[in-house]
Amino acid sequence: MNSKKEVFAASLLAIALAAGLGTISYGLFAESPPSQKLESRLDIYTPKGGIGVNVSSGTFEPFDIVPVFAYLTQGGVPVKSSEVTFTIMPPNGTEMVKTALTNGTGVAETDLSFLPPEGDVIGTWQILANASANNEAVDATLTLQCKSENARIDLFSRRNGATSNSFLPLDEVFLEAQVSHKNASIAGAPVTFEVKTPNNTEFLSQTVPTDSLGTANVVFQIPSPSDLSLGTWQTQATSEIYGQALNATTNFECKLLLPVIDVYTQKGGEGPNIPGGTFALNETVLLYVEVRDQLNHTIPYELVAFEVKQRDVSIDIARSGTTNASGIAYITYDPAYAGIYEVYVSAVAPDNGAILLDTLTFTAQQP
Repeated sequence: MNSKKEVFAASLLAIALAAGLGTISYGLFAESPPSQKLESRLDIYTPKGGIGVNVSSGTFEPFDIVPVFAYLTQGGVPVKSSEVTFTIMPPNGTEMVKTALTNGTGVAETDLSFLPPEGDVIGTWQILANASANNEAVDATLTLQCKSENARIDLFSRRNGATSNSFLPLDEVFLEAQVSHKNASIAGAPVTFEVKTPNNTEFLSQTVPTDSLGTANVVFQIPSPSDLSLGTWQTQATSEIYGQALNATTNFECKLLLPVIDVYTQKGGEGPNIPGGTFALNETVLLYVEVRDQLNHTIPYELVAFEVKQRDVSIDIARSGTTNASGIAYITYDPAYAGIYEVYVSAVAPDNGAILLDTLTFTAQQP
């Protein structure tokens, strides 16, 4: 009986040992769980954006200097003192390579200068950044745009050197365009001027380059009074600066004037009803008259009537005169009494037969 128990116990021990050895064997020979690899990452961006996948990095202008950043991490931790290579591909297809080391925050920095050589900077730029973290190569790409959004053109019409939107037939019109980018003048920019008459007929089309001050101009004369000249003229100036189309328009009126007569003295009075100054008794007063037609031209050999009287005194002098070749008539008058004198002049407009009138006052006083 005892021997059977000993055999049973031995069998249990063998089974237990076998089970234990199996466990020990699995522990000794099974593979260890693999360790997790730290991910390396490189992001490239500008101050206007670009962090992340397919995120816009912004639009820039010619002459901008733009910093470009590359951020290198491994397992989310910045990698410092690692070299980053920037391969820059401008729109013209050339290639530039720059390198920079990451700083203590894992950022490497370079810059782009959008300095236009004949407009080559306009378009799409691509930047490829390459780096290595713990012998693992990483890269990132960035696309950005360079285009002009701050160029402008201004158009002015001038008459006798002053800005004006009102002209007469036979006047010379001076059209001036000013071209600038970010308030800086642009020299050598072609500007096309187009002018249409009041009946919408093309009158002028001319291209002129801007000078060193960024201005271009054309000069033309309005034709004689007709349907071709009287009314609203349309003018336009167009150009293109760094790929940006520019356009400016301005209109001006061409119309006839009403004929006028104007009397004045050697001491003033030009204009309607303007005082002619102060004189001493027996000082000779020169009374001048101009008669102007619808084109503002003086009219030669025009008969003019003068009347002079002292205010509140019954002294009345009437004379006549004729305008000379320059369109001016004059008489002399010697005031004998102190006081205010009134002058009346009249003529007949040759254009339409209207009666033209003007008045003037002057003062005579004791010396």
